[in-house]
Amino acid sequence: MTGTLSAPETVKALQRSAPMLTLADYRLPREQKHSVLDRLTPAERDSFLAKCERRLAKRHSLIFRQGAPQKGIYLLLSGGVRVFYVAPSGREITRAYWYAGNFIGGPDVFGDAPNMWSAIAAHDTSMLFIASPVLRSLCERIPNLAIGLIESMAFKGRSYSAIAQMLGTRSAGERMTQVLLLLAEMYGKECADGTNIDVPITHEEIAHMVGATRQWVTAGLKKLQNENKIDAGRGRLIIRDVRALALDLDAGVSGD
Repeated sequence: MTGTLSAPETVKALQRSAPMLTLADYRLPREQKHSVLDRLTPAERDSFLAKCERRLAKRHSLIFRQGAPQKGIYLLLSGGVRVFYVAPSGREITRAYWYAGNFIGGPDVFGDAPNMWSAIAAHDTSMLFIASPVLRSLCERIPNLAIGLIESMAFKGRSYSAIAQMLGTRSAGERMTQVLLLLAEMYGKECADGTNIDVPITHEEIAHMVGATRQWVTAGLKKLQNENKIDAGRGRLIIRDVRALALDLDAGVSGD
């Protein structure tokens, strides 16, 4: 006779059998696109750009506020944006940093529902804004735009899910390693010394994602550098061997 598991036993069994999923588990073929514009023909791109407004957000300026009606989406051309949620206690929880090629806004990209989080410019940021009703109208006429928007939202959803799992299940040391791996998946470019994180992210920004202090992150990065796992000099962040770092994380080597 086969016995049944109680609810707590079921949860424990799932925890043993279901490893944390990261973007690497959803590795996409090289032709997969993440930018809303990547699939557009030149004529379609011109039609889209004609409906956009060029905007510049100075560093530390608020782009949109949690709870305010959503007005549209912003395509990032340069710079970087921190997206965060403010809990009822007042605590800020960083959801992600987005850089050129991504968009912010959503998930209700066609409507005017309240924003579920806030966005602030982490650097001087150049953007293209397109209003929600205009975006809907263009998607009805340009299938490539609709597909690009869906793919971009799926990519963002996977990123948010990986970050949420990380914050809920990992120690601080493991979270920092996981953030480095996520950044490598999202923004990494192969170079002679490994994988270069090709965005201007700072120790403070990594600390926001990890849920630790900037000083703690600086010390943790120095430790990884002394172990020759990364090169974290001024203005650069290179992971020597992404696969080896991922194996360390799975083995619980990342310490606090």
